[in-house]
Amino acid sequence: MENILVIRFSSLGDVVMASAIVEALCIKFPGSSLTVLTKTAYAPVFEGDTRIERVVSVTGGETPFQIVRMLESHYDAVFDLHGVLRSRIVVGLLKSPLKRMVRKHSLSRRLMVCSRNLYRRKFDALGSYFETLRPLGIDSRILPRLRPNEKAIEAAERLLSEIGSSQGRMIGLAPGSKHPMKRWPEAYWAILADTLLQRGDTPVFIGDGSDKECIDTIYSKMSGKAPSLVGSGLALTIGVIGRLDGMVTNDSGPMHIAGALGRPFAAIFGPTHPDLGFVPGYPNGAILHSGLPCSPCSVHGQTPCRMKERKCMEAVSADMVLRELDSVMTAHTGNDHA
Repeated sequence: MENILVIRFSSLGDVVMASAIVEALCIKFPGSSLTVLTKTAYAPVFEGDTRIERVVSVTGGETPFQIVRMLESHYDAVFDLHGVLRSRIVVGLLKSPLKRMVRKHSLSRRLMVCSRNLYRRKFDALGSYFETLRPLGIDSRILPRLRPNEKAIEAAERLLSEIGSSQGRMIGLAPGSKHPMKRWPEAYWAILADTLLQRGDTPVFIGDGSDKECIDTIYSKMSGKAPSLVGSGLALTIGVIGRLDGMVTNDSGPMHIAGALGRPFAAIFGPTHPDLGFVPGYPNGAILHSGLPCSPCSVHGQTPCRMKERKCMEAVSADMVLRELDSVMTAHTGNDHA
């Protein structure tokens, strides 16, 4: 198989999870030419990745016909890991003897949420990705793995050397999320950051430009000061995460980046739940959840809390997060950075 296309437009965590499919295809077909189609905002996840021949990026405004013109005319296999109308049309217009589309189980997930967990079950998004590879004889499951851009790694090392201290660990804090309901309270982030500072560690805030307001609020609640790399760009952010001693995140893209880079992390879930299947099972991570029976109350954390208050998030204390983070960092001490 010489020419393969993998499609996943968004969001960041899902694009990172698609790296598992990239890895599996490269192992099975080491001489193949692999193309990844994604949104421009997430293209840095794969740019500079030696496993990939070409990254085709779209802004989201292109028609399927325009996207097809940007791609090759023929592929030996096409894997649609997004399964939305636009990706389906693109796949339909392409020439390929093998076309596979992911089964997202969206209706079953919504039923679980809308029934208030009466029809509860466990889902596996990464497993659904791997189901698309079965016609190729790929039955084993591997975890997402990123191979960061070397220039981004060098830039990250220079940057961290300027803000780091000679003692203590460097801990990334990613308080942002696409959906505000999934964000751990700002006051809790401030307590966590101050605790890290007091024990000699260096907390580093990470996120994109949309997270600035959230982080400014956290700063206003802190006693100490911590550096911020918010708005540094995705490529540099990936490089930075790959050089940290640990990470604390919400249920968001940075959690997947840390997991795919083998960096220890603690992730806080509330309105969403690991049973929805968006946690592949990273061995280097700890998932914190209050266990309240009302969770999940939405598939992606996009709807307001039906209990009128987010007890699911407030029940996870800074001490709990720090304890889990320390445990996973201790367990992975000595592991090489990605």
